[in-house]
Amino acid sequence: MAGKLIIPMITPFRNNHLDRDALDAFMVYAAKNGFSGLFAGSSTGGMASLSFEQHQEFLQWALELNHGLEMFAGITRSSLVETIEMGRIAADLGYEKIVAINPYYHKYSQDSIVRFYDSILDAFDLDVYAYNNPSLSGTEILPQTVSRIRKEHDNLKGIKDSGNNLEKFSEFLKIPGLTVYQGKDALLLDSMKMGASGGVCSSANFCLNTLKIVQGSPDASSIQEKTVHLMEFVARYETPGIQNYLFRKLIMKEKSPRHYVNMPFGDVTDPPSDEQVLDLVLLK
Repeated sequence: MAGKLIIPMITPFRNNHLDRDALDAFMVYAAKNGFSGLFAGSSTGGMASLSFEQHQEFLQWALELNHGLEMFAGITRSSLVETIEMGRIAADLGYEKIVAINPYYHKYSQDSIVRFYDSILDAFDLDVYAYNNPSLSGTEILPQTVSRIRKEHDNLKGIKDSGNNLEKFSEFLKIPGLTVYQGKDALLLDSMKMGASGGVCSSANFCLNTLKIVQGSPDASSIQEKTVHLMEFVARYETPGIQNYLFRKLIMKEKSPRHYVNMPFGDVTDPPSDEQVLDLVLLK
């Protein structure tokens, strides 16, 4: 049942500027613990809040500071033109794998989603991964839509599915040649049992719960139970603030983290106590 765990990376800030030192510490943490890969420009990284220049700079820094892990570049902008331009930048930097969430904010049809991915897949000789997260994008990518795109484009290699629906997740698993990752931490163990290739899970930014699950830990069921409670707890706070706070608190060992996210996000108010968190996370 072993699979891959890819971290949908936070984007560390300090005083509203990208924090290279914190990013370097993050890369050391990821490599030391044996994660499979890193997804820069993720939703957990506040991708949609970054300026074009910040987005580009972060992709560059992440590649520069990487310690040999598989790298995925999130390229989606609200404009398709900018999305393709960010993809070209990622390719020029040296990324071989790019990730694109479906177009967001507006109410897009499945046909428009097909046109969106057709444009990206035609533009690059790179491995492309779709990203289904209807709670953020406002539109669900249906399994039949992904199947339709995959039939026309061999370079659609996989999908991160954060649709929170195991029935539809099982339909993605039936698409020939498609690598399917679970994006919801609380569903990871069940998804692995169904045949998922692994997970792209946000709690991996600050703990090893999901890594242990994909590695086939004999304690996977109890770890999954902890993870369900952890994600319920995290959901009380603003994303990406809580993930950045817990990374700095648990991994960087900062006593009182401050100013670690970009505007208009703010520091976590009424942060959790160490006791509240430590009962739910694995750190080694």
